[in-house]
Amino acid sequence: MNVSRVIVPHDQLLAPSLDPVAEKLAAAGYAVWRPPQALSPSGWTDELPRADVVVLTPRTRFGTAEIEAAPRLKGIVFPTIGVEALDLAAADAAGLVVGNGATIEAIESMAEANVMLMAALLLDLPGKSGALRRSGWRDGTVRASMLRGKTIGFIGFGRIARATLARLAGWKVRAIYYDPYAGRDAASPEGAAPVEDLAALLRASDIVNVLVDLTAETRGMVGAAELAMMRRDAYLVNIARGAVVDEAALAVALREGTIAGAALDAFATEPLAPDSPLRGLDNVILTPHNIGHTRELQESFIPATYENVVRIARGEPPLYFKNPQVLPKWRERLARLTP
Repeated sequence: MNVSRVIVPHDQLLAPSLDPVAEKLAAAGYAVWRPPQALSPSGWTDELPRADVVVLTPRTRFGTAEIEAAPRLKGIVFPTIGVEALDLAAADAAGLVVGNGATIEAIESMAEANVMLMAALLLDLPGKSGALRRSGWRDGTVRASMLRGKTIGFIGFGRIARATLARLAGWKVRAIYYDPYAGRDAASPEGAAPVEDLAALLRASDIVNVLVDLTAETRGMVGAAELAMMRRDAYLVNIARGAVVDEAALAVALREGTIAGAALDAFATEPLAPDSPLRGLDNVILTPHNIGHTRELQESFIPATYENVVRIARGEPPLYFKNPQVLPKWRERLARLTP
């Protein structure tokens, strides 16, 4: 019987999830190879041609060249939700399934964090905590407002957006969405209403919530022109991907008061540069791309990643699936791989 070979790279940030996965796979009889973390798998030359499944991290770039170097490959697995380190179009073209860590804990942790950031912005948490640090007490000025009755605009209306809205049910908000992937559907079961285009969402929203993947279509989709469409008392929250927003234009908008404030957990280049113009602004919340990271989320990645690898190695679709549309082509690839 052929032993399935799996590549599971070392990754300092994901070690609590990936190390147990590698151990479980080895204990189950898989041949596991653990290369050091690298931005590109240039040192994988000897192993890629023998790999059946590759586990990737958000810091391991994997594209056409790597896919072509792995003729036995059945699929790719990310422990995380995001798969931007992979050339997904190349994976689709090759008929490779891509599993990810879209567990319920991951979705709900991000949704809880999203609600927290929205409430923190409206209640002026940056200003209030800054006032205490600077002067020792409040000055009598009230800039905060209630979340109740506000219009929340979701750019992208996938699982995290829907889970966020579910957690806002008692806040009596109005929700609208623009989804460049789902199109303009009828009103969602969650009570959100679609809008005709991005401009309509930006003009109507008290809070603009960015929740789309980073693609050629979404890169830079919120720039200077879009920020200018927002109201001066509106806020921007981005817990998705940094490059969806033009950070330089956002820094100008925040400094000049074009919008009231922002909360950012993702940046175009990470870590955020020490000289970023976003640093030092008193109307922005900045977190290091971990705002929704919880113990529950991290623990959920272990069984999800393991199960995704095992299923793909057996010729079954992964439990959590980034590209289900590739299934027919994947089955054709598996048929070619079967001796």
